[in-house]
Amino acid sequence: MSNSKEQQLPNTSHVEAEGEKKYSKLQWLFACFIIPLLFAIVVALVVMTVTGFNVFDLAHKYSGKIPVVSSIMAGDKTKSKTTTENIHSLKATIEDQKVEIEDLKAEIESKQNDLQVSQEEIDDLNKKLQALQKKQEKATVRLDEVVKVYETMSAKKSAEIFANMKNEDVLEILIRMNNAARAAVLEKMDPVKAADLTVLLKAEEEKTSTEINNG
Repeated sequence: MSNSKEQQLPNTSHVEAEGEKKYSKLQWLFACFIIPLLFAIVVALVVMTVTGFNVFDLAHKYSGKIPVVSSIMAGDKTKSKTTTENIHSLKATIEDQKVEIEDLKAEIESKQNDLQVSQEEIDDLNKKLQALQKKQEKATVRLDEVVKVYETMSAKKSAEIFANMKNEDVLEILIRMNNAARAAVLEKMDPVKAADLTVLLKAEEEKTSTEINNG
């Protein structure tokens, strides 16, 4: 047992010695090369900055010559260019849509104004029509009252009055009189005037009949 332990001890010390040797080499590498290199780079950057060199421009310039770095930079430029083009395209589309919207708004407003004018004209015409209808109704009422007066009057007296009136005015009264009163008045009138009025009455009746059939 003691012999085996003694044999293992030299092996352990040998491993430790090897590790210390490797560690010493690493320290020597840092001390002799890496630290001086880093120091030199820092000093160079400071000197270049003080003398007016743009370190970042130089790095950008020479990195473009390195295949991997240049491909990355080219990809970034392509993406930037594509993004810029998309923005311009979208902006142009938005501006075009704004113009179209304004044109549509103007057209709608114009149509609304035309419709409003047309509606106002229709309203005015309806008001005029209603006013005329009221006047017509009043005139019809007054004419009916006149007709009733002649219907209650003697046929001879009515004929004497009609003799001094225009045929058009007499016609308006005769067409509203009942058949018996109208026949009695025509019988008492001058034959020539009565004949003229009879022709006018017939034409008026045919006109009324045609309007009824067409209506």
